[in-house]
Amino acid sequence: MTERPLFVLTEQIDNPRTCVNHLLFPAHCETRWHRHERDYVIVPMQACELLIDTGEGPKPVALKAGECYYRDAGVEHNVINPSDTDITLIEVEIK
Repeated sequence: MTERPLFVLTEQIDNPRTCVNHLLFPAHCETRWHRHERDYVIVPMQACELLIDTGEGPKPVALKAGECYYRDAGVEHNVINPSDTDITLIEVEIK
């Protein structure tokens, strides 16, 4: 099996209260398995569909531009961009 390319995380803000990251998901990339140490909010910059795998196989998740979602820390997961289009998300970690 061919490995997918990795997403690109660019830290934009890191202060005592938050950490804000720019997440670029090039076409057909993935995050690989990881878990967040902090609660976080994701802001999709465009409408898109990602595959999110939490251990039960990848499931499609439709995201709307600017419609945020919240996740608790600690859930191991892998995020995959199955499309031919690059996708950008903003991640805000709550310290």
